[in-house]
Amino acid sequence: MDDTAPDAPRPDAPPPDTHLPDTPPSGGLIGLLIAAVVTVGSNALLLSPILIDVARDFGTDTVTIARVISAYGAATAISALFLSTAVDRFGARPVLVATTAVMALALAASAAAPAWPVLAAAQMLAGITAGMLLPAIYATATSLGGAARGARVLGRVLNGWAISLVAGVPASAAITDLAGWRVAYVVLAAIAAATCLGCRRLPPAPARDRAGPTRHRVASPLATLRRPGVASLLVVCLTFMSAFYGCYAFVGDAFRRALDLDAGTAGLFVLAYGAGFGLASLAAPLIDRIGPARLLPRVMVAIAGVYLILDPALHSFPTALAVAAIWGMVNHLGLNMLVLLLSRRAAGAGGAVMGLHSAVTYTAVFLGPLLLGLAYEGIGFGAVAGAAAAAALIGAGAAWRDARRWPASH
Repeated sequence: MDDTAPDAPRPDAPPPDTHLPDTPPSGGLIGLLIAAVVTVGSNALLLSPILIDVARDFGTDTVTIARVISAYGAATAISALFLSTAVDRFGARPVLVATTAVMALALAASAAAPAWPVLAAAQMLAGITAGMLLPAIYATATSLGGAARGARVLGRVLNGWAISLVAGVPASAAITDLAGWRVAYVVLAAIAAATCLGCRRLPPAPARDRAGPTRHRVASPLATLRRPGVASLLVVCLTFMSAFYGCYAFVGDAFRRALDLDAGTAGLFVLAYGAGFGLASLAAPLIDRIGPARLLPRVMVAIAGVYLILDPALHSFPTALAVAAIWGMVNHLGLNMLVLLLSRRAAGAGGAVMGLHSAVTYTAVFLGPLLLGLAYEGIGFGAVAGAAAAAALIGAGAAWRDARRWPASH
């Protein structure tokens, strides 16, 4: 039963952004949001392929340096849970400017770190910043698109992750080979600084959005969790991300072992995934037209299907690349719909709900590899892919339950 009052707006309705322009947002504004995602994504993915170089420079082992990644992830999750409401409290422009500035400082500190604990501290600062920056980016993107263009605008912004995979990480690795890992962090710091300068040129929020915390009450992430539909969508997020990160952590090793490939050749799998992820943005108008709630359960079932065929596909090089591209496509669609639906279920609390999304995502970064790693060591990649498929189907069930509560257009 729907106990919403007849004249009250539905909880999943897009926020009433009457101040937004009727025309699509400018390419320059979208470009700034993409650049911010590229900065966060490239930093998050950079350290893994250069662990040996960093460990050698600090005179330690790769396991020790890997703890820096854990420190970054933990800081991001905690920050997203407790600090993400900054965008609801102060508005997008000041949060984007401040977080990109601090991100630039954190990356510069990473480049200058004299010892690995200093690098860990700098990356924790970057993680705290990312926990505020990502919710601000997603909340801004969904509000810019409004009800009619939300998926299209968000899809373009999410391409920042594809750029990180296809260009950012390989370029950083190449810079490390040519000039050292510290220069790679300097380049990322420069990108963050340039993004900060660009964000300073954004138009200020309307007066009603500049009123500050004294004019309205800002919902906390935990309070937002009680809104109808939010908890079930976070279950989808947890299963979706745990399946992805758990499977992604071991698919490269399984691919290399299956076909006896070197690291460079096996890296084409990541490029294929990134290409598919980027191409999926072309389907964003379909999401706006049909409705994300109606499509998300079907996409989650498709993701489960990809996991079921992934293990046998790794034994054929062209088949593996094709499946990787499809995997990237369906994951982009799933992420787009999930972020869009969460923003609609928590109208007026975009930062808080995106903080919950980021906190759950980075929890899955730990949970997925930890649990599926046991399956990989004990049984093999087939068990990993099977467990990921089961998780995706659980997510499909949660998405289906959510979809039944709302109109098909949502």
